[in-house]
Amino acid sequence: MYKLAPLQKKAIDFFAISTLKDSFYWTGGTALSIRYLHHRNSLDIDLFTGEPFSFDDVNSFIIDFKNKNGIDKVEYKKVFDRWEFLLEKGTENLRIEFVYYNHEKKTLGVRKWYMDVLIDSLEDIAANKTFAFFDRNEPKDLFDLYFLIKKAKFTPAKLLNLVRKKFGARFTEDMFWSESFKSLKLLMTLRPLLSEKNKKEQDELLEDIEDYFKSGSRKYLDSVLALG
Repeated sequence: MYKLAPLQKKAIDFFAISTLKDSFYWTGGTALSIRYLHHRNSLDIDLFTGEPFSFDDVNSFIIDFKNKNGIDKVEYKKVFDRWEFLLEKGTENLRIEFVYYNHEKKTLGVRKWYMDVLIDSLEDIAANKTFAFFDRNEPKDLFDLYFLIKKAKFTPAKLLNLVRKKFGARFTEDMFWSESFKSLKLLMTLRPLLSEKNKKEQDELLEDIEDYFKSGSRKYLDSVLALG
């Protein structure tokens, strides 16, 4: 079972006793893996809030964490409504993002406490992941969608429906299958995130993912042609 890296664990534990825990919640790929799917490593921590916040609010947390945990280096940058901090301690690296995420979007599920931190629901993370799949289409998004389908028992249609409910965005199944081909060739770059599997197991898993999206695309196309 995949676990938090040591520096990640320290950051979550530190966040859990900070004042920020009352306004931010944990979401994203790491939360998806650690709480729900246990399917890959993830080196980030994504903390979202529906309330505006200042740089000083989050920077004071980072400075305190740095001083009490021997962090060697901290870099930061602002990207739209998010502050991204890159932390280094020896050979460990950690990215922590604090994100203002309130654009009148709906919440699909109930957030619950996990590791003394409020964590996003599986339905909300699934909707976010599917929307990100269309927005940026990184191979890790395709990887996560595969496990949401195979392990969490979502279907492409249900994932698209979650996106519609949460964001008001309407993507079709043909768009879903077409989009999947764009990052299939990059799946092999995810090997570092599969450290609990040997090379043979990694090869088999990545081939299974590729086969699933290729065969799913063919079946969907055949069904459309049959209707025509």
